[in-house]
Amino acid sequence: MDISDMKIGVPAPIVPPVDKNLKIARKLDELGYDSMWHVDHFMGWIPDAIWSPDLIPLAKLQKTPHTYLEPFSLMGAQAALTQRIEIGIAVTETIRRHPVLMAQTMLTLDHISKGRVIFGMGAGEAENIIPYGLSYDKPVSRLEENLRIIRLFFQNPCQKIDYEGKFWRLKDAILGLEPFNENRLPPIWLGAHGPRMLNLTGDLADGWIPVSLPLRDYKEKLKIIHTSAKKHGRDPEEITPAIYFYTVLANDHNEAHEIMSTPLGRAWVLTAFDSLFIEENCTHPLCKILGKDRINPLTDYIPIKMKREETIEAINSIPLKVMEKFYLHGTEEDAIKMLEDYYRAGCRHFIFWNFTGMFKISKYAESNQILLNILKYVKNSKEKEEK
Repeated sequence: MDISDMKIGVPAPIVPPVDKNLKIARKLDELGYDSMWHVDHFMGWIPDAIWSPDLIPLAKLQKTPHTYLEPFSLMGAQAALTQRIEIGIAVTETIRRHPVLMAQTMLTLDHISKGRVIFGMGAGEAENIIPYGLSYDKPVSRLEENLRIIRLFFQNPCQKIDYEGKFWRLKDAILGLEPFNENRLPPIWLGAHGPRMLNLTGDLADGWIPVSLPLRDYKEKLKIIHTSAKKHGRDPEEITPAIYFYTVLANDHNEAHEIMSTPLGRAWVLTAFDSLFIEENCTHPLCKILGKDRINPLTDYIPIKMKREETIEAINSIPLKVMEKFYLHGTEEDAIKMLEDYYRAGCRHFIFWNFTGMFKISKYAESNQILLNILKYVKNSKEKEEK
């Protein structure tokens, strides 16, 4: 199968020590990966209550699940030390930062990287907003307004901007910074899942970067984006369809099941949308804890509030059939088949967020070798197409 225009992304190193972090970034560039991706978190998705060596071996090496270097500073350092690889963030939001500061940050990184940075953006997660005293009111409306403001500064450098919105009022505001390449604005991709965010992607975004979306849903949501793009007078082909998949890889498929069934592997599934559980005729375990019939982990789940016993009960109640849908899991052949299936559905940038070594440290090297083999498979396809 010809997948010559598929790009392959992997996680960027995001924790200290910085010297090791930068060394890994250079290595990813040398290995030929097309992109590496950051997260933008104050708080991680794993409850402190279960972060102990008896449940999670990684806790022996890392004091807390909430260790994150500030991403934009790190992206600048990595961009200065790499040559070819694209550097993305998946995803950030504009609640914690003024939209003009975001525009300035994007343009600065665009210059440092010489046009290699991608900005994945979303409406934000409650865990990074509410505990820090910020308003989480109308996050999608806020995102839309902020995107429009960012676009204004991108498209009108060195000009005074006036803007009267619901959240911001600008008068004689100016940003005298132009893109690195005058013919290419820094690309903005949206982490969209719901109808309003999908329509916003078709209207304002350069790419789409959902997380762990089943193939059927991916096809349906991409159609919504294309319809929205046409409605707003845009060519749907201008929007890059991507996907970001939590991944567990092993040389034996059944062993992948064992790895993702570890306590840390199960804990990550608490971040799944409840539709994944409903499809399997079961209830998201957070519904019981939060006293709700339906939940959205992005808006309802704040891990640091979880208690140990309720967390253990919750993760142990997650059926294997839900975990199988949540994770891209299995062998090299399994992963390649899924990559090809998503390619047929329109995906052109596939990001393997490899969790294998986090869940079972001894499988770190094996899973990374599988990823390299997948990368080689795609590159060979490109070479065959060129010949």
